[in-house]
Parts: sequence; structure tokens; C-alpha cells
Amino acid sequence: MDWEALGDELDTIGDITNRAQRIADYRRLLDQVSAGEEGWAEVQMYLADDLLAEGLVDDARATYQAALDDGGRTVLDPRAGLLDIALAAEDGAGVDELLTRLMVSSRADELVLGDYEWIAESLEEAGRLREALRWFTIPLRDIQPGDVHLMPVLCLNGRWRVRRELGLPLDAYDDAHEVLHSLDDGA
Repeated sequence: MDWEALGDELDTIGDITNRAQRIADYRRLLDQVSAGEEGWAEVQMYLADDLLAEGLVDDARATYQAALDDGGRTVLDPRAGLLDIALAAEDGAGVDELLTRLMVSSRADELVLGDYEWIAESLEEAGRLREALRWFTIPLRDIQPGDVHLMPVLCLNGRWRVRRELGLPLDAYDDAHEVLHSLDDGA
């Protein structure tokens, strides 16, 4: 199955409101693709997300790990899912190791915007606000605060939230957040 057809199939399954049915359909889809083939790791990611939402943490961890071990293309990095689980389990050593590995990937420009958002939001939810601030800020580093239309909104919003929680003074990106939202309110 090619990447585009797989995406269509994943979208169709994702539209199913019953999570148990989605999980069954992802598993059915995995029967059609072998480990190492294009798409297998991405299906594992979708399955892991629903397993985690269902509270099947050990299964979700194993599934994210399977996607990572496979090394196949995924839209988001499986380590972000593993980080989410390590944070919930309060596995400090695991969290630190994953953050180190993710930072290496960040510096190599191997992460996408969604990875940064997922990592930062997981850190924020776990109360690790300084680290969340760092991960929300990374995607903004090459964008001038005046270029509001180029700002990744979820990162800008998350950064603003975390900075308010930390009691930090307003900076140029906080001002950009205000401008962006004033533009939205005026539209």
C-alpha cells in the first residue's frame, strides 16, 4: 500500500467514533502490511494513540516502541509517544533519556512541528513548565516576532500559557501572540 492510500485508509478508520472498533481496524490494517514495509510504523502510531487513550499503557508503550524499532516513516516521532507515557509514569530517567535523544533529532532538523507541539504539551501537562517552554519555543527560533503570519499558532499559544504560569514578563513572542489573537478577533 502506498503512503497516500495508507493515509486515506487511516483517515477512514480515524472517522470511526467507537475506539474499540478503530483499534480492531488498525490491527486489521497491520495484517495487510508487514513490519519493515512502508506504512507499517505509521499504522502502529495510530494504534498506539488509541491504545493509550483506552488506558492500555503497556500495550501503547510496546506499540510506540515497535514503530520506533521498525524505523519506517511516521508523521510524528514515536519517541514523543514514549515520552508522554514516561511522563505519566513519572519515570524521570526515561524522560531525561528521551528528551536528550529528541533534542539530538531537533538539532539535526529531524522533527516536525507536530513533534514539538506533542513534546511541549506533554511536558506542560506533567508540570515540567521550563522544559515545556523550551520545546514550545524551538519552532519559533527562526521566525521574527513581527512575522505573525508565519507563527505556528499552537506553539505560540502554548508558549504564552506556560510563560503566564511561570510568571515571566511579556516578551516579543508574547506580544506576537496578542497581535495574532487581536487579528483573529477582528476577523
